[in-house]
Amino acid sequence: MSRIPAEALSYQATVGEFFLQLRGSGLLLSPLDQELLAEWERRGLPVAVVCRGLRQGFEALAGERGPGAPPPRSLRMLRGFVEEEWRAYRHGRVGEAPPPGREAEAATARLAAARARLEEGVAASRGGRAEAYRRAAAGLPRSAGALAEVEAALRDADDLLLHAWLASLPPPERSALGPRCRLLAGPRARRARRAAYRETLRSHLFDAARRAGILCLHGTV
Repeated sequence: MSRIPAEALSYQATVGEFFLQLRGSGLLLSPLDQELLAEWERRGLPVAVVCRGLRQGFEALAGERGPGAPPPRSLRMLRGFVEEEWRAYRHGRVGEAPPPGREAEAATARLAAARARLEEGVAASRGGRAEAYRRAAAGLPRSAGALAEVEAALRDADDLLLHAWLASLPPPERSALGPRCRLLAGPRARRARRAAYRETLRSHLFDAARRAGILCLHGTV
């Protein structure tokens, strides 16, 4: 383990060092992996959850590839396992009492950030895209409830924005998105659940939407 005190390590440094130790080689993460880590931090994934997902992914892929096979080269190859661990973590907290001390504060902050993000989209857009931002904002709850409820509302808003964007694309471009996302995600590991793989594909779809200028909430609030 690192000799650096845990309290001195940032989120990215902690997870990055854990991943590099799993690999047993390498000194730095790629810019794309650093971007992925920043997204996990923005979304509030705890370090322990991310590290559990990385370890499970490492073990699953090692079992599939057999001895002597090279380890995963990037965090992105293990993204689906982390998303699955995050989903399990959230579901395991449903119904617990009392809720974590800062959950209400986090829910309020995320809802406010989402509203500001969508207002920014309305101001910067015209036509159908601006209308999609208005509809997404109208669908948000007026006040923050449980964090899980806010997360569900943000996901619904993003789904609306994604569907509006996809509907605006020329058919050939829209048809090419699915195969491209599957190519970027790679084949589904045998032990990875289908839901986790779908979440990975969805993340790549968000990446494509952001590159097209869509102000998605995913990974930003």
